[in-house]
Amino acid sequence: MPGLYHICYLSVAKLSALQPTPELGFEAIKEKTRKANSAAGLTGCIIFTGQHFLQVIEGIQEDVEDTFGRISRDTRHTDVRVLSEGPIEVRDFPEMAVNCGGDETLTAEALAEISAVLDYPQHQLHIREIRTLLSVLTQPSRKQDALLAG
Repeated sequence: MPGLYHICYLSVAKLSALQPTPELGFEAIKEKTRKANSAAGLTGCIIFTGQHFLQVIEGIQEDVEDTFGRISRDTRHTDVRVLSEGPIEVRDFPEMAVNCGGDETLTAEALAEISAVLDYPQHQLHIREIRTLLSVLTQPSRKQDALLAG
């Protein structure tokens, strides 16, 4: 059986392609992502800050690469940058087809802080820090504690 693989990427959102509004466009992406990832056996996390997409995709390598290829060609993304990719021992997001951050799960302040890190190269996080951030932010019981502690 093939092993697990991941790709973590960052992209700049092409806001004009997120219709009718960026928020509603992201809702449509989340719904489509949940269905497609579930069918393909992929898990992961996606956060939309209002300007950027930050996503981890996990699963069988061929499925992860095919999905990332479609994302790379999607006109809603520009400046797609792979932050990390390679084999993994276990999934960081094993129980979900996709766990999305957005207005309903992250505070405006948290999104602003994430955006600040992503907008300024001198504040770049190491991939381990990004994966930890995503893991913490997607655990409902720990989100607010982690944000308050930071």
